[in-house]
Amino acid sequence: MKNEALGSKYNNRRYMVPLLSLVVATGLYAESTQEALEGFDDTPTISEKVEKNADIMEGFDDTSTSSATDISTGLVNDTTTVTEPVEVISGLTGKITEQLAYSYNGKTPHDKFTSLKSSLFLDYEHKFENGWRVKSNAKAYYDAIYDIRDEKYSKNELKEQRAEVELFDAYVEGSITDSLDVKIGRQVLVWGRSDTIRITDVLNPLDNRRPGMVDIEDLRLPVGMVKFDYFVGDWRLTPTVIVEQRHTKNPAFGSAFNALEDPHLKEVDNNDVTYALSIGGEFTGWDVNFYAAHLYDDEGYVKFSPLNASEPQLEHEKITMLGSAFNVLSGAWLFKTELAYFDGLKYTSTQEKEFSRLDGLVGFEYKGIVDTTISYDASIRHIQNYDDSLLQERNSLKANTYQHAFRVTSDFMNATLSANYLLSLYGKKLDEGGFQRLWAKYELGEGINLNVGLIDYIGGSTLFDSVKDNDMVFADISYSF
Repeated sequence: MKNEALGSKYNNRRYMVPLLSLVVATGLYAESTQEALEGFDDTPTISEKVEKNADIMEGFDDTSTSSATDISTGLVNDTTTVTEPVEVISGLTGKITEQLAYSYNGKTPHDKFTSLKSSLFLDYEHKFENGWRVKSNAKAYYDAIYDIRDEKYSKNELKEQRAEVELFDAYVEGSITDSLDVKIGRQVLVWGRSDTIRITDVLNPLDNRRPGMVDIEDLRLPVGMVKFDYFVGDWRLTPTVIVEQRHTKNPAFGSAFNALEDPHLKEVDNNDVTYALSIGGEFTGWDVNFYAAHLYDDEGYVKFSPLNASEPQLEHEKITMLGSAFNVLSGAWLFKTELAYFDGLKYTSTQEKEFSRLDGLVGFEYKGIVDTTISYDASIRHIQNYDDSLLQERNSLKANTYQHAFRVTSDFMNATLSANYLLSLYGKKLDEGGFQRLWAKYELGEGINLNVGLIDYIGGSTLFDSVKDNDMVFADISYSF
């Protein structure tokens, strides 16, 4: 279904007002492009070999970073101010967060105040004299809204979203030799560079129970892996053994983002080992990475057995992935591309028939305005040997799926205030739904931060038409210690 209203003057203003406001504000702080290269570096690895080989492209490779430290904020932290925490126990830090969300267009029971969440995040890290490091963190939360409001929620929503205690990162890492590092345990391994669209970033599932609320970097769920990094000149080889099979956490049945009744599907557990490999090189002004993996399809499909058709199962079949990412830095501009090929995909509407899919992305980041980043990514996913039956999928699949993501991030007041805008739309003509989010983070005091924001879901497809009334304002205050 196409959203005819998207092209109207109303919706044009709907997208552009927050966008223009933010761009104009950042323009007032514009300086020369001599500071354009600031901020393009990602988190470096622990290896001394990387430090020896570092150049201006340091950090553009696929790095193993953890999003769990920021996940409790409920918002994006692209340019947060770093505050030194006060350690109660050596190596132990944490964060306490109170979050409130209000849905002004929602339907009962998901209207008005929809979340009153209290969360505690604890992180422990210890570095030994020999350079080895141990890190572990966990989060517990309780959403009191499910007990305060006198509304009838589904059993699935109460079970999956009312309260949770979860272990995130839990690993040990260090150098075996000058050119060989190892990292063992639950961890996040990021492939590719896009902050919004996943093309080659396939190794970690997401916590997607409230879609669009936070960025991918705060949604990735750590997975048990054994990862090696072997350095040869400007190149890095990263063979990885995935020993824990986890899948994306989707909205609970009967919740605001999944109104369907629970079909009581039995999800087949996968306990075997899968493998992945990346080979990356860093050079002056550019970098390149190649990826290969044999892993389980995260989405899965409903399999109907002819022997027991009354008890369908949700299965995740093994697929093969081959991909690459290429980035070029030129002055204030970073240009990026990603390409991925998937083979062995299965869908509910076609059962045992297998498909292959080719995904591609192009994008850029611009840092020619002081303390500001402007980026745009566009992607296409093409299903080869397309079958019209795929239109009957729950989220109807076309032969080609297009996605666009535009964002502006800027710091003000000596980086104590961060303002952000993100627009993500689907469709070749940007008319198949999506969302826009405007949010700001302000440092109230040492270790105390306030986040406020607005998210607007845009109809235009079966999926987004079902959630377009879930627009909400949200705020949280956190204390880091």
